Amino acid sequence: MAERLLLVSADDAVASAVGALVERGVELVRERDESTGVAAALRVRPDVVMWDEDAIQVDQPLVARLHESGAAVLAITPVGDAAAGVRALRDGAEQFVAKPVDPEYLAAAVARAADASRWRRVAEQGGEGGGERHQPRTLAEVEREQIERALRHHHGNRTRAARELGISRATLINKIRVYALDL
Repeated sequence: MAERLLLVSADDAVASAVGALVERGVELVRERDESTGVAAALRVRPDVVMWDEDAIQVDQPLVARLHESGAAVLAITPVGDAAAGVRALRDGAEQFVAKPVDPEYLAAAVARAADASRWRRVAEQGGEGGGERHQPRTLAEVEREQIERALRHHHGNRTRAARELGISRATLINKIRVYALDL
């Protein structure tokens, strides 16, 4: 879930639906029009900007300006206008929610948009380590690490470690031999 949201909407019904997120500990900043919304996005640096298309249509230049803040964009589309949501996605928004806004659906959409924002920032920074490129690990490396972790957790007890890993004890013993683990 996002930690900081920016809502750009003059619609009190939308603000009320977003209010359920505030009860979950999310910080909310609300603006009512385009100019103050874009300025707030750059100042506040939210995880997600929820933009009500009744305020102004979400388009490529607007999404690009909002992405400058590092935020994901979630378009809130007018009642019965599914095409507006499709246009918003095509223009770079991560998610859209149609009015009337359901608070539970909105919470899920905000979480997905926040995840998209985090992944975009990681990619732009060149990896999770702040400038380092992500190095994918092989399945064997991950398996070896999990086996070591389970064995350490169970103080070398192979029966318990095998049960935790969901494999037979004989398979575990074989993998210990293959990976030359000395625990």
